[in-house]
Amino acid sequence: MKKILIGCLIILLVFLIYLCNMDRKVYYLTLGDPISSGKNYSFYIKNYFKEKKVLEKYVDGFAASNVRIYDLINDIEDNKKNMVYGKEITLQNALIKADLVTIYIDIDDVLQRIESAEVYDYIDNLTSDFEELLKLMREYCKEDIVFVGYYSVSESTDKVIEYLNKKYEEVCNDYNVSFVKTNDIFKENLNFLDYEGNITDDGNQAIAREVIATINKTVFNT
Repeated sequence: MKKILIGCLIILLVFLIYLCNMDRKVYYLTLGDPISSGKNYSFYIKNYFKEKKVLEKYVDGFAASNVRIYDLINDIEDNKKNMVYGKEITLQNALIKADLVTIYIDIDDVLQRIESAEVYDYIDNLTSDFEELLKLMREYCKEDIVFVGYYSVSESTDKVIEYLNKKYEEVCNDYNVSFVKTNDIFKENLNFLDYEGNITDDGNQAIAREVIATINKTVFNT
């Protein structure tokens, strides 16, 4: 009887170890505008998981340039399909499976109104749409969601970007979404942008480091 009990405890211990290892595998989904083509910030986050040998899947097929809030809402509601590792999946299914979702949303529409007196009202309306997006995402994703905030590179945009970040961060807090601040990164390192204002490789790596510092407190609890 004692041997049987010991045997059962060993089996239980092995099973618990298996479950712990299985749970540490990360299904990583990135959405919205990838910020830049090629090796954007999510590429470096993916590599971080690969180096730790915990990457289950990296899904970036639903990310595209110039994605706005309503584009993402439509994609989720329409349950957009894409090919991942040679298999067709839906966005809703990817959100359900994801252990981590990162999002960056294009704000060209805000920048085009930067000199307008109505820009703050426009941001208020966007904030309502942003809340609708996070509410919709939370219907499917119960795990970690990280939103990458915005940066300003000139005094003419500082106040507007600060207001936008503040409004979005408040909504993120309401839906248990981590908000990663990037403004100081680019103010302190102007070489993170090229002469056309595009994020350089160093800039993307800097964003990735900020996101990784955040997810280490949630995904890995370190």
